[in-house]
Amino acid sequence: MSTYILPASELRSKMAKILAMLKKDGAPCFVTKSGRAVAALLPIELYDELISSLEDRLDEEDVRLAGEVRDARKEYKARKTVSLTELKRLLQH
Repeated sequence: MSTYILPASELRSKMAKILAMLKKDGAPCFVTKSGRAVAALLPIELYDELISSLEDRLDEEDVRLAGEVRDARKEYKARKTVSLTELKRLLQH
């Protein structure tokens, strides 16, 4: 997959060409200003794929975190806790 780099000053005059390249090649285009990347243009399919992957990872993290909270609540209800003094001692080692 190719990557395109375009100065911001050329963005307006080349927008139609850039959109055609995005659709044809599926490659992102980085827009630069003073030689530094300031934006990225990418095909909607790639955007959807990235967002979907990110949402999946966040969902997995939410499930893991929810499990840890559930376990902690069970331990608390079963009085499997330690005092603050004991916790500090454990954390120092």
